[in-house]
Amino acid sequence: MAEPTNNGWRLLGRSVVMSLPGAAEQQWHVDGAHVDVATHRPCHVLNVFFPLVDITPENGPTEVRPGSHYLSRDLAKMMLLAKLRKTLRAPLSPLVPAGSALVFDYRTLHRGRANTTASESRPVLVLTFAKSW
Repeated sequence: MAEPTNNGWRLLGRSVVMSLPGAAEQQWHVDGAHVDVATHRPCHVLNVFFPLVDITPENGPTEVRPGSHYLSRDLAKMMLLAKLRKTLRAPLSPLVPAGSALVFDYRTLHRGRANTTASESRPVLVLTFAKSW
């Protein structure tokens, strides 16, 4: 159930994403579509990831492709154009400390990296906020 806020945003969803020891790398994906596929519009849904443990290169950090929220309207075509124009940005895997936040437009390409640890799970609290309209 969406909860209204006083600033035009509402809590759309909440979950915990867990990467277990030995979990494989996820496929690149976006969490939702654009409102208008013909024109880029401002962000209307945000993902806020709160790691419940320190994120390390070994326990499966979230990898994001900066700027890809502009490309995901027509991903194959726009990725190719960005590569040809040499404007495609390299992916990043922020090593976020427990209790901090990673915030990104839900149209941004992202994935969970492999958890290569033998015994360390990587839980992340995920809150999704949407414009109230």
